[in-house]
Amino acid sequence: MKKLTPWPLVVVLTVSFLVLQGCASSNKQFTNRNLSSLEPIKVCRYETPGIMKSTGTETALLALVTLAAPGGSALFVVGDEYAKARGSDTQTKIPDFGSLVMNKFLERINNERSVWPALTVIQEPLKEDFSEKCTVMEFKVNRVAYGSIDLTRGGIALERGLDKGVVSNGFLSKATVTMKDSQGKVLWQKSYVYLSENFDRSMSVDELEADNFNLLREEMEFAAEKTAADFIEHLNGEPKEIAKVKE
Repeated sequence: MKKLTPWPLVVVLTVSFLVLQGCASSNKQFTNRNLSSLEPIKVCRYETPGIMKSTGTETALLALVTLAAPGGSALFVVGDEYAKARGSDTQTKIPDFGSLVMNKFLERINNERSVWPALTVIQEPLKEDFSEKCTVMEFKVNRVAYGSIDLTRGGIALERGLDKGVVSNGFLSKATVTMKDSQGKVLWQKSYVYLSENFDRSMSVDELEADNFNLLREEMEFAAEKTAADFIEHLNGEPKEIAKVKE
């Protein structure tokens, strides 16, 4: 049975959200269907940020402190760093989410190899902006978190809709893929937010960490698959209804 979020917490988080609205990433449809004209294409990823961990009590406390303190919205950054510090021990027990997303994407397009030019994959995460003069497909993980997740942080609630709530339990990820030509012009871009709750997979911190974080690792694999599938569907210009039939 799902626990209901206390109304005071909802009010606090909603007001916090209005103080610091995050901006949704702009998605850009890919219109050039002659992929061979873009050869060569390099595929790379940036470093994945540390996973954030927060219990229900911590989420409520951080929201209250952020709202109450003078210039409280600046504490969103402090709150994120606190959550990352809480998740630092978890980091060594889970896979790299950025690597998962990129590799699952490559696995999916492997079935379409006939329409794709040769790809050069850079597995090591980039620490600086990609600067080579060629077509590049960049994967970037914007946010990963688990436990009791404050969706106002990172602007997730803006993309999801406030009517769906500002607190979620389980795993969260937000990733963006961008394709650029040799001049740095964006040819295609898509962001995807995964929430366990959206797939009826809500879990508590204790559940995700049980058995040496077994469920958390499984959830990250599932999230990476959903993220890669969403990217492929958007790249191919497939309506959601068609994509669901194919699965």
